[in-house]
Amino acid sequence: MITRIVLTGGPCAGKSTILKRIQSKYTNLGYAVYSLPESATMFIQAGADFLTKDPELSFVTESNKLKFQIVMEDCMKRIAEACGKHALIICDRGTMDTAAYMDSNTWSRVMDSVGMTAKELRDDRYEAVLHICTAAKGAEQFYTRENNTCRSESLELARVVDDNLIDAWKGHPVLHVINAELCFEDKIDNVLEVIDKILNS
Repeated sequence: MITRIVLTGGPCAGKSTILKRIQSKYTNLGYAVYSLPESATMFIQAGADFLTKDPELSFVTESNKLKFQIVMEDCMKRIAEACGKHALIICDRGTMDTAAYMDSNTWSRVMDSVGMTAKELRDDRYEAVLHICTAAKGAEQFYTRENNTCRSESLELARVVDDNLIDAWKGHPVLHVINAELCFEDKIDNVLEVIDKILNS
């Protein structure tokens, strides 16, 4: 059995730390845990410019990032199917995150380029989506850009991005929104509690 879960959310949500705790807990419980890195970060580190003012270059970059994401996820699913254990695949962001960073017309072009619909990209690929809210929504004193060289958003923009990401994933049958907490351990506990329920449902 394979359970695929997306971890999404605005900047400085704590996804990287939460991901490590998920890996540790469920590996110790006997699951085969596979963690997929954020494709946008990989592309930025490789030199791709997501802030370009050239609309055609932006389209080519975004559509190829989405294609890469799909292939990466599909390859890991095949590996998980062969492992002989209950597998948990955690995706650091998923296919619909791309939609949060562009207008609807461009997103339609991007979907056409991969030959998939919003339903196929959103509902058919993941058993659950966990949106981890940015610290900019309720835990502002912990919001920082210092621990991620790819992060440039102000507090206000971080909130906008967070809202756009929630909107992009609305419609998924198992969407959980994890609010920001002043105590980060409480936030982690909330995530793990939700995953326990997903795995036991």
